Amino acid sequence: MNKLAAVIMRVERHESLCFLELDASGTSLSMLLFDLKPEFSEGSRVQALFKETEVVLAKRLSGEISFSNRFQAVIRKIGTGSILADVSLSCPAGEFSSIITMKALRRLALEPGDEVTVMVKASQISLEAAHDA
Repeated sequence: MNKLAAVIMRVERHESLCFLELDASGTSLSMLLFDLKPEFSEGSRVQALFKETEVVLAKRLSGEISFSNRFQAVIRKIGTGSILADVSLSCPAGEFSSIITMKALRRLALEPGDEVTVMVKASQISLEAAHDA
């Protein structure tokens, strides 16, 4: 599970559905959440959680898309298997991973050091309270 430290910047509520805007060290993230817990309010420090399989990668992407979470990252290393590849990434918000197919890895010709566009659907991010050290 990927975890990025963030701060809740804005909460928009409509009945039980909430739209949250987060700041993860300058990387803007948006998410949808049902039944927001009281500890998650504007200014709260949180961990944004998302599965490695929910991280979409693009190379030389241009144009508009519907993903609200779209940001740049650099590939640090790539672990390969027979069907899947584990792509380790770094951005100002931290280190995280994407699991993609080997076919996609080859088609995109991804290599360590490449800059890619990362996308995560707002509905695929969840929250955990930050635990201060």
